[in-house]
Amino acid sequence: MIQDSLKKRFEQVIEVSNIDWSVVDSVAISDANILRPIKGVAFEEYFVKILKNVFPSIKIIDGAGDSDIDLTVNGFNLQLKTPVAQSTKEGIKIGVALHKTHGLEKRPYNLYSATNSTFDFLIFPHPQSGICIVPHNQIPQNKTRTGYLDDPAIFQWNNQWINRWDLIGFQKLKGKSIDAKIMLKNSLLPNLSKETFLEDFEIVEMLCKPQYFRAAVMGLKGNIKEFWFIEEMKKRGLSISLPTKAYSKYDVILKNNKKADKKIQVKGTSKNMCSLSKEKIGFEIMGTHVQFPARGYKRSYFDYVAVVISQDQLPKIYNLSDGFHFILIHSDDLPLHYLIGNGKPNVDKGKGNRNWNLSEFKEVLYPRIMLKFTKNSSTKKIEFYPAISSYGRQDGFNIIPLNSGFRKAGPYILDQLPSEFY
Repeated sequence: MIQDSLKKRFEQVIEVSNIDWSVVDSVAISDANILRPIKGVAFEEYFVKILKNVFPSIKIIDGAGDSDIDLTVNGFNLQLKTPVAQSTKEGIKIGVALHKTHGLEKRPYNLYSATNSTFDFLIFPHPQSGICIVPHNQIPQNKTRTGYLDDPAIFQWNNQWINRWDLIGFQKLKGKSIDAKIMLKNSLLPNLSKETFLEDFEIVEMLCKPQYFRAAVMGLKGNIKEFWFIEEMKKRGLSISLPTKAYSKYDVILKNNKKADKKIQVKGTSKNMCSLSKEKIGFEIMGTHVQFPARGYKRSYFDYVAVVISQDQLPKIYNLSDGFHFILIHSDDLPLHYLIGNGKPNVDKGKGNRNWNLSEFKEVLYPRIMLKFTKNSSTKKIEFYPAISSYGRQDGFNIIPLNSGFRKAGPYILDQLPSEFY
């Protein structure tokens, strides 16, 4: 059961009204990159739940954000992980991905130290039954990188650490399973419930927690918008196909009126870049790893960016239908980064590094796109234009160069496809 008040909280988090739970459930399991972090934070919730079922008054302390400690129980610092399907073989072995998801996400910096233990125990669910509780000094070490723990760390299927609750202060529970895995018959989120062993309301409450937003909600939120855009294009009768390569720089292919493929990158708005009072929306367009300029998207990656906008991000006087809306912006209209050709020859890393002078980065886009909107009094259509006044100067350069075509781009009409798709 998911109460209406909880549903409204969730809808505020993902910025969509009247959410269909079947869409949330389908999108969540559609991609391992979405499901994996959700399962990760869900295991934290499940672990706390089963302990409190046995010890209702137990004090469990959450770890600080971006630290190696997820929970502290009885004074012991715990790192919680979930098994990796690719490294796990039923009846034989269990593989656990053991690398940091914060800080420098590059080896060996994202590996845990074998000698400087920042947590006391590794905790992970046994795929069949119970919880594995492994002392830090019993975790396999990396064979090629001395001084680091292995990744993935491999454990025998039947190992000595299953349900070793005594190691973290629960002597009477040694060897006992306190699992509380549920199988709901009438779940609104059947796939997520099956994957997490949590009830529907527990899953939604978890996804509403601010500390889980980056890990578990950003991917879900973005892919719900992508799902909506694809369904909207289908309703409009467009021919659609999806990328065949993993980690593609575009999300969907639409055929135009000449049967030519046009690559579309789907983006949601960034909440902190939007303002109803200032009549502006904004979105970011860049990769999630490495540093600039390699992190930047290039114009050649896609033909259009589809910006999915929530009804709540536009004035109520527009009388828009509930849910999402969109605009399409051609990649040629987007501004190039002001640092192109302006790298510092003696700087290897960080802002303004020498790589900006390489020809391979000559078409990197500026990542923060700000747009202003207005309702055309003649056509009654909602129009979007570049919000040039939102950009100033940085590092001695105009963020939007004076000769940039972005300054004169637009208008982009809400919910209207460019003419080549008609």
